[in-house]
Amino acid sequence: MSERPSAPGGGRNTRHPTGIRVVLCLLALFALAAGPFGYLMGLDADSHAGSAAEWFTLAFGAAVGIPFLAAAVATVAGDRRAALWSLALLLWPVVFVVVIHLLRSAG
Repeated sequence: MSERPSAPGGGRNTRHPTGIRVVLCLLALFALAAGPFGYLMGLDADSHAGSAAEWFTLAFGAAVGIPFLAAAVATVAGDRRAALWSLALLLWPVVFVVVIHLLRSAG
């Protein structure tokens, strides 16, 4: 059993919900930016230093791993809504991969 007392009034035991949401927002911004960047660099790896596998690993880690990390942080903090929004970021890789390939085939 935990040594910490439960929240007054039977509410959530989150001490700093604003701080948790700021951290989650920073993680989300990193996932939104690093995923497409790594994927684009992986597609264009022959003209840059580094292999495509390294860039695709970065893209996958950022686009999938970071939302899971954010959901875990939100769950531990007791913020279910933020955890669900973090898991909703898992749709982002599907969106940016489709958009990138549609733009490459169109032009």
